[in-house]
Amino acid sequence: MQVIILCGGLGTRLREVVKDVPKPMAPVNGKPFMQMQVDRILKFGANKVVFATGYKKEIIKDFFGDNYKGVDMVYSEEDEPLLTGGAMKQALNYIDEDEAVVMNGDIWLDIDLNAMVEQSHRTGVWETMAVKPMDNFLRFGNVIIGNDGYSVVDFIEKQPTEHGNVNLGVYVVKKNIFDGLDNLGKAFSHETQYLIPNIQKRKHGAYVYNGYYVDIGIPEDYLSFIEYAKKMK
Repeated sequence: MQVIILCGGLGTRLREVVKDVPKPMAPVNGKPFMQMQVDRILKFGANKVVFATGYKKEIIKDFFGDNYKGVDMVYSEEDEPLLTGGAMKQALNYIDEDEAVVMNGDIWLDIDLNAMVEQSHRTGVWETMAVKPMDNFLRFGNVIIGNDGYSVVDFIEKQPTEHGNVNLGVYVVKKNIFDGLDNLGKAFSHETQYLIPNIQKRKHGAYVYNGYYVDIGIPEDYLSFIEYAKKMK
């Protein structure tokens, strides 16, 4: 398993409580958030981690170096914002396998990455996205799943939703997923410019997850995770 962590964002919403470091490096009980994230990834047998870096990228590189706990750490550096899709596309150039796990650097969920990869292999989709059933949400896109329980039949951009499946920001993608899609350009949104136009043209899947999830990009959620982390084993 090889993993891409998207960590190039500016993290403007979190700056009132975390300053001078990239959002994924925000301290959690004396340890950078992304160190906790990488430690968890390595438990699933990852043999390479690619950081898609941008804002204050040198802080991430100085912390992890080229090797962390015996695993190669690689950096896909953005000189200008590439957005989520552009960052994924560039980082996939550093992947040596047929697919990669891609995840946002500011989220935490206790998902079984090996099970998600296995489902993606078994179903033969271009991309599998982790989703969580939720009620009354606004901040997330809504993933519509078919009767087979995994096929994605539609993706609705962020809007007030009474009940649906939110996209959690963890994916298993084929290395060549963006090949031939020249209309995307260099910088593009994974959700609005890739997923929404292609969701019914290409086979995509959903991995349903019902456990704990948090996006630390909002101060109250970041502070909530600090308390949650104190109880983690």
